[in-house]
Amino acid sequence: MTTIPASTRLPGYERGPTAQSTSDPGAGLHIKGASTLYVLLGLALLAAAILALTAPYRLSDVFFRGNFKHADVLYEELWRILAAVFLMASVVCFSLRVASDARLLDHPAVQRLQLGLFWFALSAVLLHLVHLLFVKSLTLWGLLLGALIMGTTVMLPTAHLTMSGGFGLADMQQGWMVCLANLFAPQQLSLATVLYSLLTVLFTLVGVTYIIIPKITLNWVFGYSAGKASVFLWQWIGAGMVFLFPAVTYTCEEQAIMGLLDRTIPKSLNVGLAVAALFHILELMTLLLSVGVTKKRWLLPVVVVHWFLVLVAALLGLSAGPPPPAAVAAEEYEPLVAEGATEEAAV
Repeated sequence: MTTIPASTRLPGYERGPTAQSTSDPGAGLHIKGASTLYVLLGLALLAAAILALTAPYRLSDVFFRGNFKHADVLYEELWRILAAVFLMASVVCFSLRVASDARLLDHPAVQRLQLGLFWFALSAVLLHLVHLLFVKSLTLWGLLLGALIMGTTVMLPTAHLTMSGGFGLADMQQGWMVCLANLFAPQQLSLATVLYSLLTVLFTLVGVTYIIIPKITLNWVFGYSAGKASVFLWQWIGAGMVFLFPAVTYTCEEQAIMGLLDRTIPKSLNVGLAVAALFHILELMTLLLSVGVTKKRWLLPVVVVHWFLVLVAALLGLSAGPPPPAAVAAEEYEPLVAEGATEEAAV
């Protein structure tokens, strides 16, 4: 069975770089200014989320050609759901800021989060270009505004992944294998680990269907005929489902297996999952309980259940406490043993 390598645990980020450098002055990767840049990017994504929540129709006027206000009733719902994706990306940036402060930007688990952010943003930029040049639903201002946020989100992790040597697809492939293995033969039999594994796979599958068959999935979820503009928003959401959310749930899964969900990075990631789940549940439950044009919403109950599972997993992660001393890896105590041996030799 595929196992999670020990190198993926996140030691030391509660203690910070000073304590880490005490035992190994050369440990970790420090990139000057990385922490500040991730804070700024997180704030920009947070601002994009707030704008998507408060001004969906205004954004539609800026992004799309023609007057789709009344022709496409999906705008308000889709912008709100996209806001949840932006909020998750903002939380990931905060987690990367924590990792940067602790000199962990070359850590495999941190590189996975950077890869999730990178591929999400890159696919979004490609969607902007496709819908501007070929589908012809996007305006030039829409391209510039979307690329301003997504382009920046591409460049920052690209620079850091290049410097840390973590740019590649091998980690994503390994994540899939571990999650599939953990579904059929759990490394640790707990509800949290099974849910994180299941959600990693489900997020990828759901996101792929959003991107490949957007009109069908839109019709099956919302019950409306999908226009070009709503397809663009739905595929943008799908890009987050394929790359960003699986990176988060897989990282939470491996930390859950090692009993480290009480640390800062897993806690922040679970907060992001909980907020995104609440956004989706509130929006989709309104549709589920509504009457009128609700026929053919075959996929809506499935999506609602999916996000309820996300909420349960996030709450389990947030409620997790520190592991018992017996569950802590032996290497945590090795420095103390070494110090004791040195003192005895001195005596």
